[in-house]
Amino acid sequence: MSSVVLFALLSVLCLSAVKAEDPYLFFTWNVTYGTASPLGVPQQVILINGQFPGPNINSTTNNNIVINVFNHLDEPFLLTWSVLRLHAPRGASS
Repeated sequence: MSSVVLFALLSVLCLSAVKAEDPYLFFTWNVTYGTASPLGVPQQVILINGQFPGPNINSTTNNNIVINVFNHLDEPFLLTWSVLRLHAPRGASS
């Protein structure tokens, strides 16, 4: 009887140990106006955390990304995402 209880206890411990969740990445973005010269002429641009262009997000598959966006502009701000997947060719070193 004790071997059955021990087996059941070990099974529960093993199953609870494999519970894992994909990692979370957290960002805070402050969107403001600023001046930059992307074409050589100073002009008004939209900055994210004082940067133009905005920050990169480096992530891997299945990461959960949480971005808190604070819009300090005087108009609504629309943000779109482009997903770029890079795969190294066979035999290429990283």
